[in-house]
Amino acid sequence: MPTSLPFHLVGVSHHTADVGVREQLAPTSEQIADWLDRERRAERSLVVLATCNRLELYWWGDDDQEAGLQALARSQGLLLDGRTVYRRDGLPAVRHLFLVAAGLDSQVLGEYEILGQMRRAHERARAAGTTTWELDDAFAAALAVGRQARHETTLGRHPGSLGSAAVAQAAICCGGSLTGRNVLVVGAGEVADGVLRALEAHACGSVMVLNRTPERAEALVSSRGAEAAGWDSLPESLAQADVVVAATKAPHPILEAPLLAEILESRNRRPLLVFDLALPRNVDPAARDVPGVRLFDLDDLRLEHGPAGSGISPATEEAEAIIRDAVGRFRRGLRIREAAPHLAELHQFGERLAEEETGRALAALESLSEAERDVVRQMAERIVRRLLYPASQKIRESL
Repeated sequence: MPTSLPFHLVGVSHHTADVGVREQLAPTSEQIADWLDRERRAERSLVVLATCNRLELYWWGDDDQEAGLQALARSQGLLLDGRTVYRRDGLPAVRHLFLVAAGLDSQVLGEYEILGQMRRAHERARAAGTTTWELDDAFAAALAVGRQARHETTLGRHPGSLGSAAVAQAAICCGGSLTGRNVLVVGAGEVADGVLRALEAHACGSVMVLNRTPERAEALVSSRGAEAAGWDSLPESLAQADVVVAATKAPHPILEAPLLAEILESRNRRPLLVFDLALPRNVDPAARDVPGVRLFDLDDLRLEHGPAGSGISPATEEAEAIIRDAVGRFRRGLRIREAAPHLAELHQFGERLAEEETGRALAALESLSEAERDVVRQMAERIVRRLLYPASQKIRESL
């Protein structure tokens, strides 16, 4: 698509693909590193934003990264069509990036984790050498928009997250309250931290955090009033839990259906609520068929707590206004930066012209003293400045 602004994105998200497709597309950290290295060697720009809700590629220039997304899909046996893949070019791509940063394109309205994910994606690309100054400016502006939207609207008053959505749904399933319920959190990353934040408003019986790296679990619970346990205590912790939230970066399920069936037998089939907030999924989808297990994955939470049914609110309208202003400022900033070399050339031309005309005048006025010659030089320089600087300012204001 032709555009005067060569900023582009192509992606797949929770809007266009279910969790099964997103799971197959989810690249590992090593795959992203290899991908960025290939693009650097080919002298192409790229930022890869990979979260549980989206895989989006952003780039600046005339290259086309959509082929890379399709190649990844084919390697997983997927054929992505126009209903699954979306693309934005030019200012619509900038607007989409800002919407994502503000949490208006998230599964949970106002989601705050996306800001950290965007920042890390940009830093990774920059460290790999696959950004341009325009991409750097776009992501810096997006992060600023995200912070502004949360600070200046009610989006930031009660920041949303996958963790808070899971906790809210768990409370609903438990009759409106988690009082006295035992909660097991498997994982110790950003999503797990969001779960613990949301649980602070509930008088749970106990909150236990398990992680394969015990030090990370200990660090997470130190300020959250929870407990940490070793990975080998998983079966025992599952047997005692009423609610389980799984949010690890494991590339395969860590809670298999047979394990959960065995656990349910040991507790006389006392019901177990399980929330899978990971991509790839941490919980075997077959667990839905285990009697006593009620499983919610990312798609289930989107249906229950996604922003689609919430309509337009004052907060979203205010955030949209912030984004419109920011898109305009970003475009104007690019134009000013693009015009800067030409304006510098104009001023240099004016300085040369003043110097040449001063030389001609002084050659014809040989009787002038040195002080008088300085007056002529200064007069010529002032005339050039008074002509060019207002003109430059008008040009900048018109961009």
